[in-house]
Amino acid sequence: MTSMDHLRKGWCPGAHRPMRSGDGLLVRVRPRAGSLSLASLRAIGSMAAQFGSGEIDLTNRGNLQIRGVTDDAFVALLGALDMAGLLDPSVEAEAVRNVVVDPLSGLDPQRADVRDLSASLEELLLRDVRLWSLPGKFKFSFSGVAAPRVGGRSADIMMAAGDDYFSIALDGAIGMRCDVARGNVVDAIHRLALAFVELKENDASFRRMRDAVARFGVARVFGLAGLQIPTISAGTEASGAPVGLLRRNESVFGVGVGLPFGRITADHLAVLCEHATAAGIEDVRTSPERVLVFPVSDAPRADELLRRANVAGLIVREDDIRLAMDVCPGSPACKNSRADTRRDAQRFADGFAGSLHGCSLHISGCEKGCARRTEASFTLVGRAGRYDIIRDGSADSMHVHDTIDADDLAAAISRLSLESAV
Repeated sequence: MTSMDHLRKGWCPGAHRPMRSGDGLLVRVRPRAGSLSLASLRAIGSMAAQFGSGEIDLTNRGNLQIRGVTDDAFVALLGALDMAGLLDPSVEAEAVRNVVVDPLSGLDPQRADVRDLSASLEELLLRDVRLWSLPGKFKFSFSGVAAPRVGGRSADIMMAAGDDYFSIALDGAIGMRCDVARGNVVDAIHRLALAFVELKENDASFRRMRDAVARFGVARVFGLAGLQIPTISAGTEASGAPVGLLRRNESVFGVGVGLPFGRITADHLAVLCEHATAAGIEDVRTSPERVLVFPVSDAPRADELLRRANVAGLIVREDDIRLAMDVCPGSPACKNSRADTRRDAQRFADGFAGSLHGCSLHISGCEKGCARRTEASFTLVGRAGRYDIIRDGSADSMHVHDTIDADDLAAAISRLSLESAV
């Protein structure tokens, strides 16, 4: 059993090794191949109510986090996770199993089913101890379409499925791809990961794959893995978040329920699971857009599940402004935060009229920018009750466009988004 010596601050938490936050310990549960049984999801909700604050986060990597766990409850929570089959065998194995899977893979008839490939890679990550030296944030992703990003987010090593091919792209050179046969996909990803491990051993400054690509070029990195020189890809991008009634032509294949700013209470999760069970659903997919995808093909049952989710205040429409927002936990949940970001984000959503015109919005309580590591159209960084506005940048940018009061967020972003649309 993990001891309390494993508690640390400031990294990606796990279950064996949680992170201490302002509201207690943050315990992360990683789904396997991007999915959980409905029974497991229900169990996570029960554990959050029993051992934590009753709040659960869905992260932009598709992981679930139980918040507010006390030191005294931590060991008991680990035991409950183990009994439910939700605990990895070791700290090292847990840390390296960072795999994001297209939540519509195997559901949407126009997407390839890549779940078996992701499951094979996860098994390999647990077996090959050489890969355990990968950085904790090093991520793999599997897309069921030609667009390599899953949920619009890059990973260190990305696999995409086209009509008659499978391709691999690297962060830092997403416009290039190396095509491989389906049977060689996992081996190719394995070799690329080992190539990065070797490069990092020679230069400890390499934190992510994009660092290696910037130093050596994408062709050299692929060459070190014994793969062919990559070719220029078509640069396609996937559609929006999988929210609402999911259908292809007239056939329903699922329901997507978004969690406002990535959070749900244990009570609301229990209700959602109850109605999913009534709809005959047995498993759930997690999406980096902070959406839970429930496979269901019966339209009336799907509509009823969406109605119940809407009553609970969850996201059931594609045009919900909250889908365009990345929001960190904020204060008091995070000790680093200088703003109550979730309260301000909800006030913004309630008071904002119109559209962001395709712009992204990141609200961060400090310069760390935990909710979004990439640039956003507008990034708001908390400053003792006020927010710095950064345009087309990240939270740690020094180029501040303006500083405004929290009460003025809706008006300021409305004006800026209209300017961007012109």
